[in-house]
Amino acid sequence: MKTRRYLLLVSLLASLPCLAADTFRVSSSVFKSGELVESPVMIVEEGKMAYMTVGDDFRYELTVSPKQGETVEVQAAVEVGKSVINPTLTVFYDKEASVEIDQTKLMVLVSKLERK
Repeated sequence: MKTRRYLLLVSLLASLPCLAADTFRVSSSVFKSGELVESPVMIVEEGKMAYMTVGDDFRYELTVSPKQGETVEVQAAVEVGKSVINPTLTVFYDKEASVEIDQTKLMVLVSKLERK
């Protein structure tokens, strides 16, 4: 009986970090030379990389990490054709942020999803 309780307690404690992780909705727009390439929307769990590819010309990956106050850090890698950018942005919740490197522009909007 004690062993069963111990195992239950250990498995419950091991699952707590998963329960505490925040989840975000990230809406993005990627432009190349002023032309819209893609507008991906992803649900991303805190600290875990999410990615998508479209054909052979577009790859997008990002990681979202909460910061103090109402901000998150977004680390991204955007590949459009042979052009690759790897920006890191500090973004306020529900406020659009953007960065442009060479001919590639990334715009992101991050919303924190409520836990159920």
